[in-house]
Amino acid sequence: MGTLRVAFDKVAEASDQLKPVDAALVEAGRKIADQIDSVDGLEGEPVTKALYLMPHLVNILKEMLATPAARKAAGLDVKESTGGKLANLRSIEGGRRAHTS
Repeated sequence: MGTLRVAFDKVAEASDQLKPVDAALVEAGRKIADQIDSVDGLEGEPVTKALYLMPHLVNILKEMLATPAARKAAGLDVKESTGGKLANLRSIEGGRRAHTS
């Protein structure tokens, strides 16, 4: 099983949205992931403190557009055909009408 840091690094490397100016944001995410990973095998208060860092890491991932909601809000990951089944059926019907006219 991988660590949170390894997963974070994969996200940072795979992102085509990050620029050199985002280096501090990425490094902050790495530090937080390292802190969370450091409690592996521990119990009690250290684990609780590390888990309080999780929302901060999620916020960094949002800033990096590395969550589904953040990509959707930014207009990324938009499917080619939007509107679902109804829109698809309407486009098919519209195509039929154009051919019969």
